[in-house]
Amino acid sequence: MIKTKIQKFIRLINIALYKKNLPDQIVVYFHETEQVEISTIQDIILFFKNMDYEFVSVSKISKNFGTGKKMFSFTFDDGFKNWENLIPLFNMYGVTATFYLNSVFLTDEGNEIFMRNIGLDNESKIINQNIISDLVVHNHEIGAHTHSHYKLSNLEFNDFKREVDNNLTLLKEFSPEIESFAIPFGMSRYLKKDQIKYLTDNFQTICFGEAGMLFSQKDKSIQRYPWQIGLTFYQNLINLSTDTNFFNRLTKRSGLG
Repeated sequence: MIKTKIQKFIRLINIALYKKNLPDQIVVYFHETEQVEISTIQDIILFFKNMDYEFVSVSKISKNFGTGKKMFSFTFDDGFKNWENLIPLFNMYGVTATFYLNSVFLTDEGNEIFMRNIGLDNESKIINQNIISDLVVHNHEIGAHTHSHYKLSNLEFNDFKREVDNNLTLLKEFSPEIESFAIPFGMSRYLKKDQIKYLTDNFQTICFGEAGMLFSQKDKSIQRYPWQIGLTFYQNLINLSTDTNFFNRLTKRSGLG
């Protein structure tokens, strides 16, 4: 309770000090897409289409930071069966998205560790190969997200490398060009320096997930806003418009809670 109150207070201070207009390039991410997420995503599409944003992959938006072009990237992490519900919605509105997939569920290794790592209690919710193929057929981008979704800062380098390399090998069976990587759990503090070097050597872009950082984009290091279903649409827009770069870098925590 006290922690929540402190987070709300910090958010209000950062909004008061650092709120701006919406950034020209916006990247958001989701995980599962149940009906409430689908409805929210449709609202996002309609709102930003009305503001003349183009819906593009991470690989495309990364080449346009700082250009003044209005671009919006939807991204999705882990690997859920209900992503299939996005395909007709995105077809309807001409949206291209990026899907960051783990890959242990594409093997016979078992899903227990993966499910524990992402807090999933129902194996039937995991995506299958047919849905991944459908995403590729409909021109969506596939990105890497490690094999089993460990917190990477807890791994020795060889274990980290194995997580990344196995993931790449399996995903390239669906899409030969895997240019982007999203770190599990999103925060930059969950990566070591040697891990960052390996990722930058092997991918065009590395995606993080720290709210308040959309005004600090770089070509190879991309920040994504975690759209929060528990907030109103307007509150999410306020978060998108608030630049907490100073607070985040100082504290290694999000200034928006």
